[in-house]
Amino acid sequence: MEPADLIRDLVFLKAEKDLAARFGLSPEALLPFIFSLRFGGDWSYASENLRAVSVMKKTSVYDEETKLGSSLEEVYLLVNPAIKEGEGTVHRLEKCGNKPARLLVERPFRVKVRADRILKMTIDPLAGEIRVEDPGKKEISFEGSPAYGLAHEIEHLEKKEIAGKDLSELRFV
Repeated sequence: MEPADLIRDLVFLKAEKDLAARFGLSPEALLPFIFSLRFGGDWSYASENLRAVSVMKKTSVYDEETKLGSSLEEVYLLVNPAIKEGEGTVHRLEKCGNKPARLLVERPFRVKVRADRILKMTIDPLAGEIRVEDPGKKEISFEGSPAYGLAHEIEHLEKKEIAGKDLSELRFV
C-alpha cells in the first residue's frame, strides 16, 4: 500500500469515528450505519441498552442527454426503533446470514417506524460525497425494499427466527 493510500484510508476512518461525537451517539450505535456504507445492505446491532438498525434506499439518477448517471444511496440509522404500523403483504425471497438458502417470507409493503434518533446518510458516488444529517424527526415511513429490510432487521433485534417457506417448495414451470 502506498503511503498516500494509507493516509487517505486513515482520514476516512477518523471521519467515520467522528460521526458518533458529531451526533452525540455512542460509537456502537453507528455500527449498522457504517456497515451499510462499507458492505451495503441493511444491518442491525443490539446490546443490553441499545438497538440500532440501518436501512438502505437506492435511487438511480440518469441523464439521457449526457448518458451519465449514478445510484444515490440513502441510508437511515434508527436508534431503538419500533414499527408502529405496517400495511400490505409482499411475498419475497430473502437470504439471512445463518440460513443455507433463501426463504420465501412475507413482509409489509409499508411501515411507519418510531425511533429515539434517526440519522440519514446520502452517498453520491458521482459527486464523491457522503452527507450525514439529522432530519430532526422521531418517526419515518418506508415502502418497498427499505420497509422489507426494516422488518427483517427488527426480527433480528427481537431475536426472532426468520421464518418462511423453503426455496425448494417453489416449483419450476
